[in-house]
Parts: sequence; C-alpha cells; structure tokens
Amino acid sequence: MKKRIVLIFIFSILLIFCDQEEKPEFSTFPKFDAHVHYDSFDQGFAETAREHNFKLMTLVTRSASQEHIDREFAWAHHQHEKNPNLVYFSTTFSMENWDDPNWQSRTIAKLQEHFDKGAIAVKIWKDIGMTFRREDDSFIMIDDPMFDPILNFIASQNKVVVGHLGEPRNCWLPLDSMTVRSDSSYFADHPQYHMYLHPEYPSYEEQIAARDRVLEKHPDLTFIGAHLGSLEWNVDELAKRLDNYPNFAVDMAARICHYQVQDRDKVRQFIIDYQDRLLYGTDLGVRENSQNLQRISDVWQRHWRYFTTADSMTSSKVRQPFQGLDLPAEVLQKMYYENAVNWLGIKL
Repeated sequence: MKKRIVLIFIFSILLIFCDQEEKPEFSTFPKFDAHVHYDSFDQGFAETAREHNFKLMTLVTRSASQEHIDREFAWAHHQHEKNPNLVYFSTTFSMENWDDPNWQSRTIAKLQEHFDKGAIAVKIWKDIGMTFRREDDSFIMIDDPMFDPILNFIASQNKVVVGHLGEPRNCWLPLDSMTVRSDSSYFADHPQYHMYLHPEYPSYEEQIAARDRVLEKHPDLTFIGAHLGSLEWNVDELAKRLDNYPNFAVDMAARICHYQVQDRDKVRQFIIDYQDRLLYGTDLGVRENSQNLQRISDVWQRHWRYFTTADSMTSSKVRQPFQGLDLPAEVLQKMYYENAVNWLGIKL
C-alpha cells in the first residue's frame, strides 16, 4: 500500500512537471501579428518583431487618395524587400474618379501591378460605407455591384480581402454607454466616425448586412474580417457568421478588450470551437517620426499573458478586472501563427 501511494505521488509530480514543460514560452513560440501598420522605412519595428519571434502583416489602407495609397505602399513594399520572410503586406484601391467609366479597369490594373510586386491581400476600409457618396447623396456600400468585378478579380488571383467594414457597435451609442474605454476614447477623438452623432448615416445593422451580402455573393473570395468582423460585442453573433460563411475568418486587432468584457468561459469556448478561423492581430504600428517600440513589446506580452494564463488582470481599455483564458497550446499555435499563414496564403 505504501509503495502504491509513493508511486501515485511520484506520478502526480511527473504530471505537474510535464504540464509545466508544455506551457509555451513567449520568446520561442512562433507568432504572427496579422494586422499592423508599418508606415516607415525605419527597421526598428522589424527588429522588435524578430526579437520577439513575430512575423508581421502590414496593411495599406484608406481609399480616398491614390497619392496616400502610393506612399503607404512604398513603405510596405520596402519593408517586405528588406525583410522578405518577416514582413508581408496588402494593398488597397482608391475611390478617386468612382464615376469614371474606366474606374473598374484602372483599379484592376493597379491591383495587378501591386500583386506583381508582392502584395498578398487587399485591405478595404470603413470609408466605404461611411464616407463616399453618390451624386444623389446616398452612401456607397461594399455590396454595390460596381465592386463585383474588383472582388472577382481578387478571388481569381487567389488573393485575400481584409475588410474593416462598419465599426464596433459602440460607435452607435453615446460615449458614456460604450462597453469599453478604448471605444469611448477613440470616438471622443474622432467625432466624424461617431455614428451616434450622425443618425443620417447607415446604421450598424446596414453596415453588417452589406458585408454579409458580399460574403454571399462571392463564396470563392477569401475574406478576413478585420477587428473581429465588427461583431466584437458578442461571440455568439460572430459564431453565426463563421457558421454561415466558410470563406470568412476574422482578426482580433484592437478588439481583444471586447473579449475581456464578455463571459470568460463563453469566450474561451468560442476560441476553442473556432480555433481555425481566428487570427491574432493588434492594429499596432509605427510612423516615420513615431517609433514607440516599447509599447508594441508591452502590448504583445500583455496579450500573451491573457491568452496563456488564468491570471486575474486589469487593463486601461476596460473598467473591470478580468481573468486570462489559459488556452491550450494547440489553439495558441493556430491563433498565433498557422491561421495567418493559411488564410493569407503565405508561402514560407
């Protein structure tokens, strides 16, 4: 009996030891930040990513000006050329001269040029649906038939759309009713995008419905919904779209705090259930004259703690303490690395 008790004790110790050994280490675990903005020729961001075992996907964004797009594209292309196995990049398209009969053909030609230079995706930003209007003053939404040839071309080239369409549902609420501090501070600083102040603009429901119609019309198009697909407020609502649209995945850039204000166990189970459809991302970035690399490192490590431990935590983005998710290693491997490679079609 004593011998049996000793063996059980030793076996228990070994199990604890093995469990500790299997815990992933931040410094050695391969990671991919699938949503950053590398708006600089400086190498500091790339060096920080390499130091922390990250690869980066930098997104060229905004549709108002080809000049702006060309400037962002030059930064992104430069970083990919300098760091070909570390920095990957998207392009986007301009809405300039939308009414010109040649807009579609010119847009497709420009996308082809950027694909030939290494762009692996096309970012579509919220200014489609929130800014651009027709001559009759109606808003141009992403499901407009004018976009169909563009989206068909992207699919034919086996490229990916990364779509930031709509905004958090908080955007349509008063500042003091928003569920996370990060939203209330952002919309206080950007009243032009605070839809509560602009009731004449398309509603949250209209934004989501337009995006969903694109997913229905283009089942062969790989579509990554940026920022949890603007369904950040409820993992059940996001799960419905993931169930309905097999071509749809989401990144969690700038929306991890929305996990932290929902039921912890429900969020954890959602991530486990949809582990093949979720990409880690942050929306972090650098500019030519703004290189806060320590903040980037801090955010990456704070998120790692949230996803890999069951610690009680606090954040300036939310109002209440929350508990880490302590996700299984195989889920972390997909969320942090494999899903970005698979959904973005990256050849390693």
